[in-house]
Formats: sequence, structure tokens, C-alpha cells
Amino acid sequence: MNWLGWVREPILHFLLLGLGLFIVYSWLNPDEAIDSRVIEINRESLGQFIEFRTRSFNDNAGEKLDSLSPKALSDLVDQYITEEALYRRALNYGMDRQDYVIKRRLVQKMEFLAEGTTSPVNTLTSADLEQFYAQHQADYEVPAAVTFTHVFISVDRHGSASKSMALEMLARLNNRNVRFDQAPNFGDRFPYQLNYVEKTQDEVGGHFGRVMAGQLFDLAVEQQAWQGPLTSAFGEHLVLLTRKQVARIPGLDEVRNQIATELQRQRETERKKAVIDTMISEFEVKIDPALEAKIEIRLKKPS
Repeated sequence: MNWLGWVREPILHFLLLGLGLFIVYSWLNPDEAIDSRVIEINRESLGQFIEFRTRSFNDNAGEKLDSLSPKALSDLVDQYITEEALYRRALNYGMDRQDYVIKRRLVQKMEFLAEGTTSPVNTLTSADLEQFYAQHQADYEVPAAVTFTHVFISVDRHGSASKSMALEMLARLNNRNVRFDQAPNFGDRFPYQLNYVEKTQDEVGGHFGRVMAGQLFDLAVEQQAWQGPLTSAFGEHLVLLTRKQVARIPGLDEVRNQIATELQRQRETERKKAVIDTMISEFEVKIDPALEAKIEIRLKKPS
């Protein structure tokens, strides 16, 4: 094919048009016309790399950089080059456009940035803890709990005779003054535990059913007297209830460390949210009026 034939080829027209558009775009956007084949490495770029890798934005990236050994610094440079090269290649492939995974990663980076720019909550006063405790006492309630053992009579094994057998077993246990530790010597094998120590009503209900759990928590404590029978879906139960703790709200001193942790986490979350809200406030939000009437919008349109 001679050169006149090449001139008539559509592919040549397409390539020339693309080259022309690239030259015009680069001329109109000089700041964006970056050589994607060149990766520049300096203290600033490595410092930012360390900040995002460690999720720490407290202006000490330079100190961390200076503290690295020659090998660690070399490894860091290798990691930076790898990440930057793969990132640019992905941009060349257009992977940043309409890719939800990439979108989520970028959002996560902005969230890390927002978290890193908030000041850590270093000091919590006694007044802070007391106020938080007063407002959230119910969250720290210690539920009622019981300690007991039981002797089980299986309905699957004994059928309709299980109730009468349980009554006979109750008399025998009390006549012999059977102790807590002797319970395994009597009755049938229960699918779950034999001894229950400081268990809540929900925990007991998970093994015996809600009805029997309620009946058990209504019983009075009898250190040496067996009580029952109480009925579950499995059969009859004779119980030795040795301890019952009422629900209570622990004192501040008992949960001070836990409250300090929760309050610090809450304040840091609030500060992070404030930074993100500031970022969001820079955007105008337009919502379909029909949809806007049905939901509560957190964002404010700029005045």
C-alpha cells in the first residue's frame, strides 16, 4: 500500500484526531499534564505516604521518616513506588471511573483523614465521668442472676410417669440432704449443663424455656432444700437454688474505667463527625421534592 493509501485509512484519521485533542487538552490544562511515567520521591511525598499508611496526621511524619533505618527507608521507597505505579496504571485503565470499590476506598481515605485531623481526647475530668454516668446509668445495669443445680427427669424416657417420678425424687433428695455437688448422682442426663452459676434469666431461658426461667427466678433461695418440680420442654426439674442476685446499678467507682473508655470513644466520634460535616457542607445538595418530603435531611443547602 502506497502513502496515499495510508492517508485514506480511517484509523490514521482517528489517531491524528486523538493526538490533536490530547495536545489541546494539555495546553489548556498545564497543571494536569503530568508525566505519568515519572514518579518523584521526596520527603513530602514519603511523609504523606507514612501518614496515610499509619492513619496518623499529627505532623510527626518527618520524625518517623528520620527514625527509619536505611533498610526500612529502602523498603518504604519500594512500597511507595509500587503503590504509585499501580495507581497510575489503574488511572490509565480508567478504573477510577464508575467503580464502586474505588469509590468506597476514596471515601474511606477521607474518613481516615477526618479522623486523623481531630484532636485526641486526652483529659476526662471527674465531672465529665459523673455527668456521663448519670445520663447512662441504665446501660451499666447488672441483671439479676441465679446459681443453682438441678436433677432432671426426662419426659422422652419416662413419658407421662415423669411428673410422679419427679415428686418421688424430690422427697428422696430432701430426705437424704443431697448436696449441690452430689446432684450428678441422680436423675437423667440433661442436654445442657447441670450446674448454673450466676446466670441471667435470658441465659436460663435459653436452656430451659422462658416459662421455667420465670418460675425459677420467683423461687426463694434455699441452701439445703430442693424445690420443684419445674417443667421444661425436656421434662421435669428439681432445683437446688443456692444464690439469687437482684438486678442492680453499679456505683461509679465500679465502672469508672469502662465509662472513661466509652466517653472518650463518643467524643472522638463526635469530633470526627464534625469534620466530615464541615466537608459535606461545602456541597450543594439537590433532592427530588417528593423524596425530600419523606425524609429528614441532615445537610443544609448553602444560603
